[in-house]
Amino acid sequence: MNAPMPDDDQPMREALQRDAARVPEPPFDSALHHATMRRIRALETRESTKPWFVSWPALAGAAAVLAATIIVLWIPRASPHGAAPVVATAASAIPSAPASLLSYQAAAREGEAALFAALDRDAAELLPASSPVFNTALR
Repeated sequence: MNAPMPDDDQPMREALQRDAARVPEPPFDSALHHATMRRIRALETRESTKPWFVSWPALAGAAAVLAATIIVLWIPRASPHGAAPVVATAASAIPSAPASLLSYQAAAREGEAALFAALDRDAAELLPASSPVFNTALR
């Protein structure tokens, strides 16, 4: 075994213990004790009497935000070919595009002519044919 290491603080510790032993202990004050205990118990009951339903609105709001976030993030990935979902409203009488962003990127890799041909094809299907602007090629 190793020899005990000398403690540099030992003389200070002994001096403090001697001084503490010389301080007389005050007499027990029961009134102070009872007043202190009443205040501690009052703090304890104040914490425990908080209604259990105080945090429910905050939890319900957080759950609603979480559910909305999950729905918003999940819906675009749930549709086929990565296309954005079609929201059925009175203003959306136009059918969804048959091409996705990936097909446009593939057409752009083939060249500008292939991309414009894909855009022209989809524009002819999606946009009203009555306007002559939509019947001309994009160039």
